[in-house]
Amino acid sequence: MTEESLDSKRTVENINKILSLAKLTETDLYSTSQTIYFTENTFHHGQYKLLELDKYLVQALKEGETLYIKGDDEENAVLCTKSKTYDVLETETSNSLLLFKDLQFCDSLKTSSERNISKIKISTVFHDYLEVLPSKPHLKKLKDLLKKSIYKGPEHEYEVNEESLLTYNSMLNTIQTSEEELKVALKTLNTITINDKIRILDFEYHFRVLSYMLKLIDENSWQLDEIDYEETMNALNDLIPTNVLNNIFDLYAEESKVIDGLQLFRYNEEKVCKFFAQVLLSSAGKFNLNEFLQAWKESVPEGMIATESMLHGIAIVDRKSAPNVIWAFEEKDLPETINERFQVLFEAKEKWTVEEISPYIQLSISLYCKFFKW
Repeated sequence: MTEESLDSKRTVENINKILSLAKLTETDLYSTSQTIYFTENTFHHGQYKLLELDKYLVQALKEGETLYIKGDDEENAVLCTKSKTYDVLETETSNSLLLFKDLQFCDSLKTSSERNISKIKISTVFHDYLEVLPSKPHLKKLKDLLKKSIYKGPEHEYEVNEESLLTYNSMLNTIQTSEEELKVALKTLNTITINDKIRILDFEYHFRVLSYMLKLIDENSWQLDEIDYEETMNALNDLIPTNVLNNIFDLYAEESKVIDGLQLFRYNEEKVCKFFAQVLLSSAGKFNLNEFLQAWKESVPEGMIATESMLHGIAIVDRKSAPNVIWAFEEKDLPETINERFQVLFEAKEKWTVEEISPYIQLSISLYCKFFKW
């Protein structure tokens, strides 16, 4: 019904007549009757979107948190809080949703004592709305961007395109993930900050720096749990930039004991052994398993013990072939979506033990279980 027709039909007398036909009286209603009509002006198509939020997002807004919608033209939009990521989906509804302005509810209607009519205009009609579903952070773009800014050492910086380098804030604005999830991803990818730009280390350069650090153990006759941080920095500062040294040291070192007030460290055995396994696996396709295990054992620092369990998440062992073989198969290279990830896993290997498959699906499963608990 239009505003013009309402002006001519919606009177108190007209409403009372309708009440009579409905076998109601004025006492059955509040004193204010609200008449609703479609405006003759053009509806605000495309200017508004309805967004359905779950109770956790509503609570985040009540607590003053800012929600961000992220996505380039070729990407599906996501909504991010400080710690979580949600996919934004457009959903059709069979019931038309009407947008009103100045519609009154029961509490405000009770305050009026005089019989009157108010006219409420429909601003627009919706046949769809946006809903949000909990999602994993979308990190493929992050990995692609970081590949353009690999740090191979100061002597190779002339090869790098400065325009491809991103600061932390520009990454936060670009990558479809929450701030907390981005920090975790950058730490997992072993990124470093050079001149305020986020970079990843070249694999061979990473190996060179770690080898320098491990060589100091023999040169200084240190016990494996008596690594001196200051001595390490002083010995290698002329060879390796300080922030790179600090990054690699923080990645592998953990506090061990204090002697004469000096905090000493040990290098995490599993991390070091796993990296050396990755170095060996990167040099070829499939390896004879026994030959690989022998070469791996000889490559790690003396006193460290390489075990097959350390290979979970970075390699596949095939014991059905003769001889047994091993090849690189890293978790970080698998698809993000859980269904695609499972497909790739079982194409690579028909049967998995729980210990073998866990590193490849642990994060995905924990996220989905957390979401289903909601």
